[in-house]
Amino acid sequence: MENAETADGGEAVATGRIVLLNRDLFFGVRIRQVGAAIGYFVEITPKTDLFIERLKSEDVVLGVIDIAATPDWELLASAIASGDLAPILAFGPHKDVEGLRSAKQAGVTRVVSNGDFHKNPGGLMQRYARATPTNISAS
Repeated sequence: MENAETADGGEAVATGRIVLLNRDLFFGVRIRQVGAAIGYFVEITPKTDLFIERLKSEDVVLGVIDIAATPDWELLASAIASGDLAPILAFGPHKDVEGLRSAKQAGVTRVVSNGDFHKNPGGLMQRYARATPTNISAS
């Protein structure tokens, strides 16, 4: 696993990987920085199928979806129903009622508005991430 960078630019060992479904490079980099500051390596992918594939990895502790990335909700719902994915946190504009509803119907672990996500993205990611990657035994 790659190392994360701390907020002060130092290197911290990542405690797991977060996969982000996002098409906004600027915002994706911001989430990557927040993730690094709290000890996670954030991998960005722009496509739903790649996002799902990555969520099956043992070192992934959380998936994060920017609803503006227009995920394939049917494909995601099917993958979530299989039961072998990391928890998923989705966020989007509060005015995008259809997008927020689609995320909930797909079975996403937690769906929040952009405003709620931006208030404390690191706290939300820590709250919904698995405690440890599945390939690390808790001692």
